[in-house]
Amino acid sequence: MTERPPHLLAAALCAAVLWSCAARADVLERRDDAFAIGDLELSTPYAMRPLVAQPGLDRGFRFDGSSNWLEAPDGVRLDPASGVAVGAWVAMASPPGDTAAVVYHGAEGLLLGVNRWRQPVIRFGNLRAASDEILPVGRWVHLAGDHDGTTLRLRVDGAVVAEVAGAPPAPYDGLFAIGRALDAGFQQGTHPLGAINGVMADVTFRRSADPVEPEGRPPVEPDFAAPKVWYEDDPDRPRLLPLGATGWANEPHALTFRDGLWHLYYQANPNGAYWRDIVWGHLVSKDLVDWERRRPALMPGTGFDRRGVWVGNWIPGREPPAVVYTGVNGQWAGIGLAEAGDDGSLRLVRVLDHDTPREYQDMRDPWVVRTEDGLLMLIGAGRREGSGAFVYSYRSADGETWERSGRFDTGAARMPGQYWELPMLLQIEGRWVLMGTPVFEDAPARTLYWVGAFDGTRFTPDDPEPKQLDVLATYRAPTIAEGPDGQAVAIGIVADEIRDEQERHEAGWVHALSPPTRIGFCAGDAATLCHAFEPAFAAAFDRPIDTGGSAAPIELETGGTPVMLRARLAAADGGLLRVGLRVDEDGEPAAELTIDARTGEVRLDYSTGPIRPIGREAVIEGTVPPASAIDLELMIDGAVVFGTINGRAVAMLVFAGTQDRDALLLSPEGSEGSLEYELSGLDEARAADLPR
Repeated sequence: MTERPPHLLAAALCAAVLWSCAARADVLERRDDAFAIGDLELSTPYAMRPLVAQPGLDRGFRFDGSSNWLEAPDGVRLDPASGVAVGAWVAMASPPGDTAAVVYHGAEGLLLGVNRWRQPVIRFGNLRAASDEILPVGRWVHLAGDHDGTTLRLRVDGAVVAEVAGAPPAPYDGLFAIGRALDAGFQQGTHPLGAINGVMADVTFRRSADPVEPEGRPPVEPDFAAPKVWYEDDPDRPRLLPLGATGWANEPHALTFRDGLWHLYYQANPNGAYWRDIVWGHLVSKDLVDWERRRPALMPGTGFDRRGVWVGNWIPGREPPAVVYTGVNGQWAGIGLAEAGDDGSLRLVRVLDHDTPREYQDMRDPWVVRTEDGLLMLIGAGRREGSGAFVYSYRSADGETWERSGRFDTGAARMPGQYWELPMLLQIEGRWVLMGTPVFEDAPARTLYWVGAFDGTRFTPDDPEPKQLDVLATYRAPTIAEGPDGQAVAIGIVADEIRDEQERHEAGWVHALSPPTRIGFCAGDAATLCHAFEPAFAAAFDRPIDTGGSAAPIELETGGTPVMLRARLAAADGGLLRVGLRVDEDGEPAAELTIDARTGEVRLDYSTGPIRPIGREAVIEGTVPPASAIDLELMIDGAVVFGTINGRAVAMLVFAGTQDRDALLLSPEGSEGSLEYELSGLDEARAADLPR
């Protein structure tokens, strides 16, 4: 079958669905290297990611939610006496954080947009019309509004959904924009609010009362993938590891394997690289290697969770499958129960608790475990005065009705921090493990765990002192689920404690999800958890790049694509291994990892690199048990470095900031044995097809 050129295909589709493809003077279009509606010339003066056309749509464009809205260079005059009409086909990739404008003209003038709960609104002078209809995310809807001199109308898919009578404002001059409400302000003084994240097509602005009617649906479905041009020059953005198209990605949760697919959810703000108005990001995979992005699975409503849907987890054995999750309203937290659809999307069914128990300062991140007499829900909490962290609990006989059950008995476990996040109680290789991530006032968060016994009511730790899940407290908050072979699979977060807010905004993404690992007890140590790469993930690195042995420093070129390093240093008489990460042409690393076999000391040093941490010290230290050999596995994907040192998890972000800073430098010291190493990459076809 012969493929037709895209412009001929689009023309055929236009005819097939009555899509209006003819140029119109009042519709947004691209003219050479600029944009225009009629005589209004527009540009993207603040774009960190360019505004690009949606494939198959000449007049459809992908807005990033944070930087690439369009503005007129000067104020635009409008005389409303003859009427005004605006409209567009809109497909949201995510709910906006604040009211986002499809078309904006002046702080006291015209705004057609969508609020944070996906409800449409139009404002014109002192007039306002709004609907409580919740617009869909992920598919096309036609949004329009007009004023005919006497009445302001709001239209959805051609139907009037709200109207208000009143005279228009007097003639005025105002700033004009498409894709952002220019009066929405900034988060943390850096991140623009009120911007559309998604695709808009046939954006129309008329200085007349002629309503903007939908003329057939767009001929292609909206494409929310990150256009290649957005990140092709970013040497730090991971390409193999799962990541949202834009914005903030944090704690993964509710990992599950169902009907042949892995579903991974995570805390997301697709509208920008900052924490606010959280939704559940959603990724699916057949093999834990290649991931498909899906629309947000759970989004805030207008009730108890109106300011964000935080972490949640599955109710074991419930049909249909359902999660419990934390919802926040800007003042306190509650708990909701949401059922899963066949595609993994989630829908709130009922609110289980509207408020945090009065004597506690906070609660979040429910986890459910089945007991002999029903279900036990654990949720992180802390004393109201901030003097201690603990786990609160709820109980249910059937998973539908839940009752407060008070503080969960953790035995003698010493739980540090102000409050407890992400509690988990689960069996790993037949042993009970209590895990969580306490929040500290003046120290970075870290994930801790205890091994012990659980009798359905009380957890009794073998040792009251917790163990840290990773070596450097830089890998945290994993979601853990049982795979089809019964093995525990973990995916956590590698937190960005390096870049400042401006650097995050310019990059358009923050934090990274870790590779999948098998988590179990270390060989010969039934009290300590170790990690190993998920076999399918490790097997993806099947293209040899370099292999050998050396007693002298050796530099390895990665080519800037994801690689896997495996190295072993025999050190029966002591010795250490230095690993220079993201080394430049002068041999200077962006960071250096040092492992001392004799003492077990591990040191991550950013002090000589181009980008130093703002949330951590420039030198981060940890320990592993002393050993007669160092077995090191590291996966490097952009800035993400993740792996194991003798089975203990180690993670870091190492930003290069420039192109061609891709080499590794291995330097064994003080050992009579030589260093054996192997560097592998992805199959070239797979590497070339990786998304951005």
